[in-house]
Amino acid sequence: MENNRLEQYWKQLEDFGLERKDYPDARLRQYRRGDFLCRQGCPMEELLFVVEGRVKVCTVTPADKTLLFCYNGPGTLVGEVELMTGEAVTTSIQADSTVRCVALPMQKYAASLRGNIRFMNRVAHMLAQIVARNAVNDTLNILAPLETRLRAYIARSQREGVFSGRLTETAEYLGVSYRHLLRTMNELCARGILEKIRGGYRILQPLELDRQQEEGEWSVPRTKE
Repeated sequence: MENNRLEQYWKQLEDFGLERKDYPDARLRQYRRGDFLCRQGCPMEELLFVVEGRVKVCTVTPADKTLLFCYNGPGTLVGEVELMTGEAVTTSIQADSTVRCVALPMQKYAASLRGNIRFMNRVAHMLAQIVARNAVNDTLNILAPLETRLRAYIARSQREGVFSGRLTETAEYLGVSYRHLLRTMNELCARGILEKIRGGYRILQPLELDRQQEEGEWSVPRTKE
């Protein structure tokens, strides 16, 4: 059954110029929410192609604080930087839902992957997108007020008109204290933009949030659970 699923998911790897017959050691990995796909500072043993689910990318600062960079979904890679540099993992990546990945042994296939022009072009394009995205987000994090960033974040991460993200995690992502975030959420509720419900917040004025979303991508893909 696993082989059948692997063959099905492999279709997503064809855009990278990879043929199934060239990678007999490929495996299908499954992670539960909260599992780590890789940890900061550890060696990267497999190159992972995310084919289902959503992951979050974060780092731990010297002060032992967690900084959440972004969320990624199907079509993204885990380990492409380490494939290029040969160094240890620079960021931790954790499953935010049930996640499935196609895994290739890094050491065995590193040379052939780097020699695959189509694969390298795709990786270069993805890395360029990351640089561009980070430039936009860094600018917004510095210049935009918290409410603007929060409303854009909610607009991108809501599902069916409900935002159910964990506030501690949201505070980490936006780089603010939990208290500051909660105060801003309460202000949005008081102004009728959000409504506190069990398990999250209902969006009462989606157009207000959509207007803020235009200011940044916020790296939160709309994925189906």
